[in-house]
Amino acid sequence: MALLRLNDQGRLCLKGGQAAERLLIKDVLLLIDTSGSMTGEKISQAKNGAIDFSRTAASRGYATGLAAFADRAAMVCDPTVERDVFERKVAGIRVGIVGGTTDLAAGLDLAAKFQTLSAVVVVTDGQPNSEEAAFAAAAVLKQRGIEILCIGTDDADQEFLDQLATRKDLALHVATNSLGTTMQNAAQLLLGASQ
Repeated sequence: MALLRLNDQGRLCLKGGQAAERLLIKDVLLLIDTSGSMTGEKISQAKNGAIDFSRTAASRGYATGLAAFADRAAMVCDPTVERDVFERKVAGIRVGIVGGTTDLAAGLDLAAKFQTLSAVVVVTDGQPNSEEAAFAAAAVLKQRGIEILCIGTDDADQEFLDQLATRKDLALHVATNSLGTTMQNAAQLLLGASQ
């Protein structure tokens, strides 16, 4: 008799009980910068990287959620282990979907609304509207024991990423053409860090 099943959200749970579901699956949220500077290869790399990240995360017992941030932040996909659902939602990501600036604090505030969250992965190519607001929002997540991994390209400030991430080794600065691969590899780095 099988004890595990997938529920309607694609989460692994015990048959007959949703309470045990939280023990078996952990949530991670990808926060992708969709400001104006993310056009072209950057957004394409971020979308492909998000799909690869979610596959690796699912194989390790993590459900991946997706949010976009720019002038504001918005959920694109609630945490799921269902590949098809996640890929359909990623396809809808585009530059400008939530504005043109880089309000990273809005994305981190959105992450704080999750009752249970193991980690947040920030993907950005530039400077936030307000470093102070981003640090304050990140502090709330860190106090709850939520890991923050940052992946920056181009104009992203390495020192800022170092301070925003939970630890310096979770702050990565990469070339645009390596963004997708780095996101996939980040799943292994992050999930190893939070176990």
